[in-house]
Amino acid sequence: MSKYQFKNKELEQALNVIYGKEYVEDQVNRQMTNKTSYICFELDHSSTTISKGEIDHIREYDPCAWNPFPKVNPPKEGYYIVYLKESDDLRIQVDRFVKQDSFCGWRNNFKCDVLAFRPLNVEPPPEELNE
Repeated sequence: MSKYQFKNKELEQALNVIYGKEYVEDQVNRQMTNKTSYICFELDHSSTTISKGEIDHIREYDPCAWNPFPKVNPPKEGYYIVYLKESDDLRIQVDRFVKQDSFCGWRNNFKCDVLAFRPLNVEPPPEELNE
């Protein structure tokens, strides 16, 4: 999966038709980190140049770090540690991320600003504690 995406889907589709999806993705991934302000696609004796401003960097989920929300969404439903801002208070707590029909969000903190989240890596209690 590419770590970049086009802001304009029609532009992306047009480039994919002309140059092929794999070539376009490869060129974007290679050229986004160079020092130019554009990306150049070449075919035979013609070329197309687009501004790097036409492309967004996609933040990918990192299970070993704090993930900025809502730039990154949890990969699945479940419990996460969330870093919250409510009024002037900053705090950390556990919340459940849910995906139901058209709703996608935090179960308990829908009225707070969730700034970041990370997985809740807690082992279940041993069997003898359940007796």
